[in-house]
Amino acid sequence: MVFRNTGRGPCANVVFKLRIPAGVVLMSGSDRVEVPVIPPGHAYTHEIAVQVRRPGKFTLTSPNFSYRNEFDVPVRVTDFSADLVARSAPAPVPVRQPAGRLRVWCDNRELDLDAWDELTILVSNETGVALHDVTVALRGPVASDDRQRRIAVLKESATARFTLAVRATERGRHVPVVVTTRYGHLDQSGATRTVMQEDVLDVAVRPAEPSQPAAPVTQPALTEQTVLYLAASPRDLAPLRSDLEMRKVQQLLPLGRARDRFRIEHCPAVRFDDLSQALISYDPQVVHFSGHGDRDGSLYLENDLGEQDSIAPEGLAALFGQHTPTLRCVIVNACHSVRLAEAVSRHIEYVVGMRYEILDKAAIHFSKGFYEALFAGWTVPRAFARGCAHIRARPAMEGQHRTPLLFSRGADPQSC
Repeated sequence: MVFRNTGRGPCANVVFKLRIPAGVVLMSGSDRVEVPVIPPGHAYTHEIAVQVRRPGKFTLTSPNFSYRNEFDVPVRVTDFSADLVARSAPAPVPVRQPAGRLRVWCDNRELDLDAWDELTILVSNETGVALHDVTVALRGPVASDDRQRRIAVLKESATARFTLAVRATERGRHVPVVVTTRYGHLDQSGATRTVMQEDVLDVAVRPAEPSQPAAPVTQPALTEQTVLYLAASPRDLAPLRSDLEMRKVQQLLPLGRARDRFRIEHCPAVRFDDLSQALISYDPQVVHFSGHGDRDGSLYLENDLGEQDSIAPEGLAALFGQHTPTLRCVIVNACHSVRLAEAVSRHIEYVVGMRYEILDKAAIHFSKGFYEALFAGWTVPRAFARGCAHIRARPAMEGQHRTPLLFSRGADPQSC
Protein backbone atom coordinates (compact mmCIF):
# COMPACT_ATOMS: atom_id res chain seq x y z
CA MET A 1 0.00 0.00 0.00
CA VAL A 2 1.39 3.38 -1.01
CA PHE A 3 0.20 6.66 0.52
CA ARG A 4 1.34 9.52 -1.73
CA ASN A 5 1.02 13.21 -0.82
CA THR A 6 0.32 15.13 -4.05
CA GLY A 7 -0.48 18.40 -2.26
CA ARG A 8 1.73 21.42 -1.71
CA GLY A 9 2.00 21.03 2.04
CA PRO A 10 2.52 18.16 4.51
CA CYS A 11 -0.24 15.71 5.42
CA ALA A 12 -0.31 14.76 9.09
CA ASN A 13 -1.85 12.17 11.43
CA VAL A 14 -2.61 9.68 8.65
CA VAL A 15 -4.69 6.78 10.03
CA PHE A 16 -5.74 3.87 7.82
CA LYS A 17 -7.44 0.61 8.85
CA LEU A 18 -7.65 -2.09 6.20
CA ARG A 19 -10.72 -4.35 6.13
CA ILE A 20 -9.71 -7.70 4.65
CA PRO A 21 -12.53 -9.68 2.97
CA ALA A 22 -13.36 -13.31 3.63
CA GLY A 23 -11.08 -15.67 1.76
CA VAL A 24 -8.00 -13.48 2.35
CA VAL A 25 -5.84 -14.03 5.45
CA LEU A 26 -3.29 -11.57 6.82
CA MET A 27 0.00 -13.47 7.30
CA SER A 28 2.40 -10.74 8.40
CA GLY A 29 2.46 -6.99 8.84
CA SER A 30 -0.27 -4.81 10.32
CA ASP A 31 -3.68 -3.99 8.90
CA ARG A 32 -3.45 -0.61 10.66
CA VAL A 33 -1.26 2.22 9.42
CA GLU A 34 -0.35 5.36 11.40
CA VAL A 35 1.97 7.93 9.80
CA PRO A 36 2.77 11.14 11.71
CA VAL A 37 3.74 13.21 8.63
CA ILE A 38 4.02 12.71 4.85
CA PRO A 39 5.89 15.67 3.29
CA PRO A 40 4.60 17.13 -0.01
CA GLY A 41 5.64 15.08 -3.03
CA HIS A 42 6.63 12.13 -0.85
CA ALA A 43 5.09 8.70 -0.44
CA TYR A 44 4.89 6.24 2.46
CA THR A 45 4.91 2.52 1.62
CA HIS A 46 3.34 -0.04 3.98
CA GLU A 47 3.85 -3.72 3.20
CA ILE A 48 1.77 -6.66 4.37
CA ALA A 49 1.70 -10.31 3.35
CA VAL A 50 -1.62 -12.03 2.69
CA GLN A 51 -2.70 -15.51 1.73
CA VAL A 52 -5.64 -15.94 -0.66
CA ARG A 53 -7.57 -19.16 -0.10
CA ARG A 54 -9.18 -19.33 -3.58
CA PRO A 55 -8.76 -17.64 -6.96
CA GLY A 56 -11.08 -14.77 -7.81
CA LYS A 57 -11.65 -11.06 -7.29
CA PHE A 58 -11.72 -9.56 -3.80
CA THR A 59 -12.51 -6.00 -2.71
CA LEU A 60 -10.47 -4.36 0.04
CA THR A 61 -12.13 -1.54 1.95
CA SER A 62 -11.37 0.69 4.93
CA PRO A 63 -13.70 1.51 7.83
CA ASN A 64 -11.28 4.19 9.07
CA PHE A 65 -9.24 6.34 6.69
CA SER A 66 -8.51 9.90 7.83
CA TYR A 67 -5.79 12.53 7.84
CA ARG A 68 -5.14 16.26 8.18
CA ASN A 69 -4.49 17.90 4.82
CA GLU A 70 -2.01 20.64 3.87
CA PHE A 71 -4.38 23.25 5.33
CA ASP A 72 -4.56 21.32 8.65
CA VAL A 73 -8.19 20.46 7.91
CA PRO A 74 -9.41 16.99 9.00
CA VAL A 75 -10.34 14.75 6.05
CA ARG A 76 -12.17 11.45 6.31
CA VAL A 77 -12.40 9.08 3.33
CA THR A 78 -15.55 6.95 3.41
CA ASP A 79 -15.54 5.34 -0.05
CA PHE A 80 -12.11 3.73 -0.21
CA SER A 81 -11.99 0.41 -2.07
CA ALA A 82 -9.38 -1.52 -4.03
CA ASP A 83 -9.68 -4.75 -6.00
CA LEU A 84 -7.40 -7.72 -5.43
CA VAL A 85 -7.32 -10.36 -8.15
CA ALA A 86 -5.98 -13.80 -7.26
CA ARG A 87 -5.08 -16.31 -9.93
CA SER A 88 -4.70 -20.03 -9.48
CA ALA A 89 -1.43 -20.77 -7.74
CA PRO A 90 1.23 -22.69 -9.65
CA ALA A 91 2.26 -26.11 -8.46
CA PRO A 92 3.88 -25.73 -5.04
CA VAL A 93 7.65 -25.73 -4.92
CA PRO A 94 9.10 -27.75 -2.05
CA VAL A 95 10.25 -25.47 0.75
CA ARG A 96 13.83 -26.02 1.79
CA GLN A 97 14.15 -27.08 5.40
CA PRO A 98 16.99 -26.31 7.83
CA ALA A 99 19.81 -28.79 7.38
CA GLY A 100 22.18 -27.45 10.01
CA ARG A 101 22.18 -25.33 13.13
CA LEU A 102 23.21 -21.90 14.29
CA ARG A 103 26.81 -21.27 15.31
CA VAL A 104 26.88 -19.17 18.48
CA TRP A 105 29.93 -17.64 20.12
CA CYS A 106 31.08 -14.67 22.22
CA ASP A 107 32.93 -11.72 20.78
CA ASN A 108 34.21 -10.74 24.24
CA ARG A 109 34.70 -13.43 26.90
CA GLU A 110 35.95 -11.40 29.87
CA LEU A 111 33.74 -9.68 32.45
CA ASP A 112 34.32 -8.08 35.82
CA LEU A 113 32.61 -9.59 38.85
CA ASP A 114 29.46 -7.79 40.05
CA ALA A 115 29.83 -4.93 37.53
CA TRP A 116 27.54 -4.04 34.65
CA ASP A 117 29.13 -4.64 31.28
CA GLU A 118 28.14 -5.57 27.72
CA LEU A 119 28.41 -9.13 26.41
CA THR A 120 28.38 -9.48 22.61
CA ILE A 121 26.88 -12.69 21.19
CA LEU A 122 27.41 -13.54 17.52
CA VAL A 123 25.00 -15.85 15.73
CA SER A 124 25.91 -17.32 12.33
CA ASN A 125 23.19 -18.93 10.21
CA GLU A 126 24.51 -22.31 9.06
CA THR A 127 21.07 -23.92 8.62
CA GLY A 128 21.03 -23.53 4.84
CA VAL A 129 17.82 -21.42 4.77
CA ALA A 130 16.84 -17.87 5.64
CA LEU A 131 15.43 -17.46 9.17
CA HIS A 132 13.14 -14.83 10.66
CA ASP A 133 12.31 -13.46 14.14
CA VAL A 134 15.69 -14.47 15.57
CA THR A 135 15.92 -13.71 19.31
CA VAL A 136 18.67 -14.21 21.87
CA ALA A 137 18.41 -14.51 25.67
CA LEU A 138 20.83 -15.47 28.46
CA ARG A 139 20.62 -17.43 31.66
CA GLY A 140 23.17 -18.58 34.18
CA PRO A 141 25.26 -16.81 36.84
CA VAL A 142 24.62 -13.42 35.24
CA ALA A 143 21.97 -10.76 35.70
CA SER A 144 20.66 -8.99 32.60
CA ASP A 145 18.28 -6.19 31.77
CA ASP A 146 15.74 -8.85 30.58
CA ARG A 147 15.22 -7.00 27.33
CA GLN A 148 14.81 -9.30 24.33
CA ARG A 149 17.25 -8.82 21.46
CA ARG A 150 15.70 -9.54 18.06
CA ILE A 151 16.36 -9.22 14.35
CA ALA A 152 13.62 -9.67 11.76
CA VAL A 153 15.58 -11.68 9.16
CA LEU A 154 18.86 -13.61 9.25
CA LYS A 155 19.85 -14.59 5.73
CA GLU A 156 21.57 -17.83 4.85
CA SER A 157 25.28 -17.77 5.84
CA ALA A 158 24.85 -14.31 7.45
CA THR A 159 26.07 -13.41 10.95
CA ALA A 160 24.19 -11.19 13.42
CA ARG A 161 25.61 -9.41 16.47
CA PHE A 162 23.57 -9.11 19.67
CA THR A 163 24.81 -6.86 22.49
CA LEU A 164 23.35 -7.56 25.95
CA ALA A 165 23.79 -5.68 29.21
CA VAL A 166 24.93 -8.17 31.89
CA ARG A 167 26.32 -8.28 35.43
CA ALA A 168 28.36 -11.37 36.34
CA THR A 169 27.56 -12.79 39.79
CA GLU A 170 30.06 -15.67 39.89
CA ARG A 171 33.83 -15.51 39.38
CA GLY A 172 35.99 -18.02 37.56
CA ARG A 173 38.02 -18.68 34.42
CA HIS A 174 35.25 -20.80 32.88
CA VAL A 175 31.82 -19.57 33.96
CA PRO A 176 29.08 -21.29 31.90
CA VAL A 177 26.45 -19.03 30.34
CA VAL A 178 23.49 -20.58 28.51
CA VAL A 179 22.49 -18.74 25.32
CA THR A 180 18.94 -19.50 24.16
CA THR A 181 18.29 -18.68 20.51
CA ARG A 182 14.82 -18.88 18.97
CA TYR A 183 14.03 -18.52 15.27
CA GLY A 184 11.27 -19.21 12.79
CA HIS A 185 11.21 -20.84 9.36
CA LEU A 186 8.56 -22.16 6.95
CA ASP A 187 7.78 -25.87 6.96
CA GLN A 188 6.66 -27.87 3.90
CA SER A 189 3.05 -26.75 4.34
CA GLY A 190 4.03 -23.07 4.37
CA ALA A 191 3.27 -22.66 8.05
CA THR A 192 5.73 -21.00 10.41
CA ARG A 193 7.64 -23.28 12.74
CA THR A 194 9.55 -21.98 15.74
CA VAL A 195 12.82 -23.65 16.77
CA MET A 196 14.78 -23.19 20.00
CA GLN A 197 18.50 -23.85 20.30
CA GLU A 198 20.65 -23.71 23.42
CA ASP A 199 24.41 -23.28 23.58
CA VAL A 200 26.69 -23.18 26.60
CA LEU A 201 29.49 -20.63 26.35
CA ASP A 202 32.32 -20.12 28.81
CA VAL A 203 33.22 -16.61 29.92
CA ALA A 204 35.99 -15.48 32.22
CA VAL A 205 34.87 -13.40 35.21
CA ARG A 206 37.62 -11.47 36.95
CA PRO A 207 37.40 -10.70 40.66
CA ALA A 208 36.74 -7.13 41.68
CA GLU A 209 39.89 -5.11 42.18
CA PRO A 210 40.65 -4.43 45.86
CA SER A 211 39.93 -0.89 46.84
CA GLN A 212 42.96 1.40 47.06
CA PRO A 213 43.32 4.69 48.93
CA ALA A 214 42.34 7.54 46.70
CA ALA A 215 45.28 9.45 45.29
CA PRO A 216 45.09 13.01 44.04
CA VAL A 217 45.05 13.24 40.25
CA THR A 218 45.27 16.16 37.89
CA GLN A 219 43.81 14.36 34.86
CA PRO A 220 40.38 12.73 34.46
CA ALA A 221 40.21 9.01 35.26
CA LEU A 222 40.59 6.68 32.28
CA THR A 223 37.05 5.43 32.81
CA GLU A 224 35.58 8.91 32.50
CA GLN A 225 33.41 9.34 29.40
CA THR A 226 33.10 12.65 27.60
CA VAL A 227 29.78 13.77 26.15
CA LEU A 228 30.50 16.33 23.43
CA TYR A 229 27.40 18.49 23.02
CA LEU A 230 27.33 20.38 19.69
CA ALA A 231 24.66 22.97 18.90
CA ALA A 232 23.94 25.09 15.83
CA SER A 233 21.03 27.43 15.14
CA PRO A 234 21.92 29.53 12.04
CA ARG A 235 20.29 32.92 12.15
CA ASP A 236 18.75 32.47 8.67
CA LEU A 237 16.80 29.38 9.86
CA ALA A 238 14.05 28.97 12.45
CA PRO A 239 15.48 29.50 15.96
CA LEU A 240 15.92 26.46 18.21
CA ARG A 241 16.15 26.15 22.02
CA SER A 242 19.39 24.18 22.01
CA ASP A 243 20.50 26.26 24.99
CA LEU A 244 17.51 25.05 27.02
CA GLU A 245 18.17 21.45 25.98
CA MET A 246 21.81 21.73 27.05
CA ARG A 247 20.90 23.28 30.40
CA LYS A 248 18.48 20.47 31.20
CA VAL A 249 21.08 17.83 30.30
CA GLN A 250 23.68 19.55 32.51
CA GLN A 251 21.19 19.61 35.39
CA LEU A 252 20.70 15.83 35.06
CA LEU A 253 24.39 14.92 35.41
CA PRO A 254 24.76 15.60 39.20
CA LEU A 255 21.61 13.50 39.82
CA GLY A 256 22.86 10.36 38.05
CA ARG A 257 24.25 7.36 39.92
CA ALA A 258 27.09 7.16 37.38
CA ARG A 259 27.79 10.92 37.42
CA ASP A 260 31.48 10.39 38.21
CA ARG A 261 31.88 8.52 34.92
CA PHE A 262 30.80 11.41 32.70
CA ARG A 263 31.74 14.97 31.88
CA ILE A 264 30.10 17.32 29.38
CA GLU A 265 31.92 19.54 26.90
CA HIS A 266 29.70 22.18 25.26
CA CYS A 267 30.37 23.63 21.79
CA PRO A 268 27.64 26.17 20.79
CA ALA A 269 27.20 27.93 17.40
CA VAL A 270 29.34 25.17 15.98
CA ARG A 271 31.10 25.47 12.64
CA PHE A 272 32.56 22.50 10.75
CA ASP A 273 36.10 23.41 11.82
CA ASP A 274 34.90 23.64 15.45
CA LEU A 275 33.36 20.17 15.21
CA SER A 276 36.48 18.62 13.71
CA GLN A 277 38.78 20.23 16.30
CA ALA A 278 36.50 19.24 19.20
CA LEU A 279 36.61 15.57 18.14
CA ILE A 280 40.42 15.65 18.27
CA SER A 281 40.65 17.73 21.44
CA TYR A 282 38.18 15.81 23.63
CA ASP A 283 38.20 12.22 22.19
CA PRO A 284 34.51 11.91 23.19
CA GLN A 285 32.66 8.65 23.77
CA VAL A 286 29.30 10.31 23.04
CA VAL A 287 28.64 13.06 20.48
CA HIS A 288 25.29 14.87 20.57
CA PHE A 289 24.24 17.33 17.86
CA SER A 290 21.25 19.64 18.36
CA GLY A 291 20.18 21.67 15.34
CA HIS A 292 18.63 21.65 11.89
CA GLY A 293 18.71 18.90 9.28
CA ASP A 294 17.68 18.75 5.62
CA ARG A 295 15.59 16.10 3.85
CA ASP A 296 18.68 14.83 1.99
CA GLY A 297 20.39 13.99 5.31
CA SER A 298 22.63 17.08 5.42
CA LEU A 299 23.23 18.97 8.67
CA TYR A 300 23.15 22.74 8.94
CA LEU A 301 26.12 24.04 10.92
CA GLU A 302 27.09 27.73 11.02
CA ASN A 303 29.54 29.68 8.89
CA ASP A 304 31.68 32.62 9.99
CA LEU A 305 28.65 34.94 9.59
CA GLY A 306 26.41 32.76 11.75
CA GLU A 307 24.37 31.64 8.74
CA GLN A 308 23.67 28.12 7.49
CA ASP A 309 26.47 25.89 6.21
CA SER A 310 25.25 22.59 4.73
CA ILE A 311 27.42 19.55 5.57
CA ALA A 312 27.00 16.37 3.46
CA PRO A 313 26.13 13.18 5.42
CA GLU A 314 28.78 10.99 3.76
CA GLY A 315 31.59 13.41 4.61
CA LEU A 316 30.43 13.79 8.21
CA ALA A 317 30.14 10.00 8.56
CA ALA A 318 33.71 9.61 7.28
CA LEU A 319 34.90 12.18 9.84
CA PHE A 320 33.22 10.32 12.71
CA GLY A 321 34.62 7.06 11.33
CA GLN A 322 38.14 8.30 12.05
CA HIS A 323 37.32 8.27 15.79
CA THR A 324 36.07 4.68 16.15
CA PRO A 325 38.69 3.79 18.82
CA THR A 326 36.96 6.09 21.32
CA LEU A 327 33.60 7.20 19.86
CA ARG A 328 30.80 4.82 20.87
CA CYS A 329 27.54 6.71 20.35
CA VAL A 330 26.31 9.58 18.15
CA ILE A 331 22.93 11.31 18.64
CA VAL A 332 21.72 13.52 15.79
CA ASN A 333 18.82 15.44 17.34
CA ALA A 334 17.83 17.13 14.06
CA CYS A 335 15.00 16.70 11.55
CA HIS A 336 15.39 14.21 8.68
CA SER A 337 18.72 12.86 9.98
CA VAL A 338 18.11 9.13 9.29
CA ARG A 339 20.29 9.07 6.17
CA LEU A 340 23.15 10.60 8.14
CA ALA A 341 22.57 8.21 11.08
CA GLU A 342 22.61 5.20 8.75
CA ALA A 343 25.89 6.35 7.19
CA VAL A 344 27.52 6.96 10.59
CA SER A 345 26.33 3.55 11.88
CA ARG A 346 28.70 1.85 9.44
CA HIS A 347 31.52 3.12 11.68
CA ILE A 348 30.02 3.71 15.15
CA GLU A 349 28.29 1.15 17.40
CA TYR A 350 25.18 3.20 18.28
CA VAL A 351 23.65 6.07 16.29
CA VAL A 352 20.33 7.88 16.83
CA GLY A 353 18.66 9.80 13.99
CA MET A 354 15.24 11.35 13.33
CA ARG A 355 13.03 9.91 10.58
CA TYR A 356 10.83 12.97 10.14
CA GLU A 357 10.57 16.52 11.40
CA ILE A 358 10.74 16.62 15.18
CA LEU A 359 9.29 19.39 17.32
CA ASP A 360 11.76 21.42 19.37
CA LYS A 361 9.96 20.42 22.59
CA ALA A 362 9.95 16.74 21.59
CA ALA A 363 13.71 16.87 20.91
CA ILE A 364 14.29 18.36 24.38
CA HIS A 365 12.14 15.70 26.09
CA PHE A 366 13.99 12.94 24.23
CA SER A 367 17.35 14.30 25.43
CA LYS A 368 16.12 14.54 29.03
CA GLY A 369 14.98 10.91 29.06
CA PHE A 370 18.06 9.63 27.21
CA TYR A 371 20.65 11.29 29.48
CA GLU A 372 18.68 10.60 32.65
CA ALA A 373 19.19 6.90 31.85
CA LEU A 374 22.74 7.21 30.52
CA PHE A 375 23.93 9.11 33.59
CA ALA A 376 22.38 6.34 35.72
CA GLY A 377 24.66 3.80 34.04
CA TRP A 378 22.08 2.31 31.66
CA THR A 379 23.02 0.98 28.23
CA VAL A 380 22.44 3.08 25.11
CA PRO A 381 19.46 0.98 23.86
CA ARG A 382 17.73 1.33 27.24
CA ALA A 383 18.50 5.06 27.33
CA PHE A 384 17.05 5.39 23.80
CA ALA A 385 13.80 3.69 24.89
CA ARG A 386 13.55 6.01 27.90
CA GLY A 387 14.01 9.07 25.69
CA CYS A 388 11.15 7.90 23.45
CA ALA A 389 8.99 7.26 26.53
CA HIS A 390 9.52 10.86 27.69
CA ILE A 391 8.10 12.07 24.36
CA ARG A 392 5.23 9.60 24.43
CA ALA A 393 4.19 10.75 27.90
CA ARG A 394 3.22 14.16 26.46
CA PRO A 395 -0.27 14.03 24.84
CA ALA A 396 0.47 17.14 22.75
CA MET A 397 3.32 15.24 21.02
CA GLU A 398 1.31 12.19 19.95
CA GLY A 399 3.16 10.26 17.25
CA GLN A 400 6.47 12.11 17.76
CA HIS A 401 7.89 9.21 19.80
CA ARG A 402 8.10 7.21 16.55
CA THR A 403 10.45 9.79 15.01
CA PRO A 404 13.74 8.74 16.75
CA LEU A 405 15.43 5.68 15.27
CA LEU A 406 18.32 3.74 16.84
CA PHE A 407 20.92 2.08 14.61
CA SER A 408 23.15 -0.55 16.20
CA ARG A 409 25.57 -3.00 14.65
CA GLY A 410 24.13 -6.40 13.76
CA ALA A 411 20.48 -5.45 14.35
CA ASP A 412 17.60 -3.83 12.54
CA PRO A 413 16.97 -0.12 13.25
CA GLN A 414 14.90 0.20 16.43
CA SER A 415 12.00 2.58 17.05
CA CYS A 416 9.43 2.82 19.82
